[in-house]
Amino acid sequence: PQYQFLPYIDKIASAKDFSKYNVLIALDAANKARLGRISPAMDVCPITINIDHHPDNSDFAKINWIDEKVTSTSEQIFNLWKLMDIPLTKEAAICIYVGMLTDTGRWQYSNTTGHSLKVAAELLDLGVEPTEIFEKVYENFSVEAFKLLTAGLSKAVFELGLGFVYTIITQEDLKTTGAKMTETETLVDMLRSVKDINVAMVLKETDKHETKASLRSHPPVNVGDLARAFDGGGHDNAAGFVTNEKSDVVVEKVKRWLTASFS
Repeated sequence: PQYQFLPYIDKIASAKDFSKYNVLIALDAANKARLGRISPAMDVCPITINIDHHPDNSDFAKINWIDEKVTSTSEQIFNLWKLMDIPLTKEAAICIYVGMLTDTGRWQYSNTTGHSLKVAAELLDLGVEPTEIFEKVYENFSVEAFKLLTAGLSKAVFELGLGFVYTIITQEDLKTTGAKMTETETLVDMLRSVKDINVAMVLKETDKHETKASLRSHPPVNVGDLARAFDGGGHDNAAGFVTNEKSDVVVEKVKRWLTASFS
């Protein structure tokens, strides 16, 4: 819900018949599976393009542009825009800024660079209002979402010997609060902010009987490596994975991984 303010978001439509398209461009997807229901289109479209910044990208398209040095795919799009010498509109600047802001964790992750801040400055010069953007993205919780965050925080389990904290969001939590699972995005960052915590994990039990994990860490813990142990992926300090295993099983496996990696 917090992204409904983005320019032209109402113009986004879902394609159903992929056979009539000649080009498919995948953005911010490390592998074909991340495309979800449209992944079969990669085998149908004559031209497929993969634009991404994840270090574990599988080069799944015919044309692959992977840049691990940028903050986000949004920054890649900015660089492409500049390379093509196309005037950047305020509407485009807002979308690019939001992508960079969220993928850097509000400019706090280690992927924030001098270049990325220069890009942000240029976007501000085009009319982006940082305070307004911040409020719409991070200070616009619904009452239901706030209740869900409260529930997640109240159930947090601290394994201080491992510098690890986790919480589990269940389908019952969604029913009780009236919130949506997508409204848990900020929870893992809240948990990571606790003193002496190096790794934070939020497990979300989906209605498809899957367990989705969101991971955040402080150096030296590389949660990208942890996620890959579950066939997931991501960055050094922000990653995730999806598994068919129960949440309690996932917790025990993560604890064993942390013990083996840092004992």
